[in-house]
Amino acid sequence: MRISILVAVRNALRVFFENLFIVLFISLVTGGVGALIADGVTGVIYDYIQGHYAATDPIRQGQMMLVVAQLVALVAMTIWGGLVGAWAAPATIYLWVQEHNKKPTSLKGAINYGIDRWPDVVGPHFKAYAAVMLGQVIILPTIVFGLQYAFVDAIATLNREEDRPLYRSGRLTLGRRGQIFRTFLLGMLWWLPWQLFGTFYAQDAGWYIMFGGGVIDYAVLAFFDLVMVQYYLSLYQKDAPETAAPASQAGTTSPG
Repeated sequence: MRISILVAVRNALRVFFENLFIVLFISLVTGGVGALIADGVTGVIYDYIQGHYAATDPIRQGQMMLVVAQLVALVAMTIWGGLVGAWAAPATIYLWVQEHNKKPTSLKGAINYGIDRWPDVVGPHFKAYAAVMLGQVIILPTIVFGLQYAFVDAIATLNREEDRPLYRSGRLTLGRRGQIFRTFLLGMLWWLPWQLFGTFYAQDAGWYIMFGGGVIDYAVLAFFDLVMVQYYLSLYQKDAPETAAPASQAGTTSPG
């Protein structure tokens, strides 16, 4: 049964704001701290290049420093987002699992759920995250490229027996990528100005701007995790018993 964008977004917003403290904590750890780490690494590399290479051509050196520093920052964010994000994604999906089970949420529950699922999620999450980040480097239309990975976090979190979450996500998103693409367009309201202007402004505006931008950046991703898990689970909401989702996917078992 296909769930509409409007219904999925409405459900995600409700769960998001009902658990705003938990979402902000996850976003602070993943997005805020990650942004500060990337900014710090960028500054170190920038200062190193400036201090060790003679400025025979100041303009070219400045361009090289900017490119190298940004690439190093991208690597740092990929590592942080791949490793810590593999905890944050299931910690966020936990909110929907509890909603589905009509059970209360807690910060401790979200943290422990993410830690428990981390070994299963880290491999596929890291690969999918790195692939999307690489898409930015080689100037691919990243949002289109990443559509095939939209269900990776939900699959790896809820179906722990799945050996190839990336492959399964690619297959399950076929026929739904138009809907997924239209949903992700909502994120462009934040991502486009932040990536094009915000990150450069934040580097000179103080660490708190970069930190706050990182928190918002992951909060937006958390919102889309809550939408994508609905799309994924809706694939199994059929009338025929044999097409129903496994209990671990449907969230009918208690977290843990």
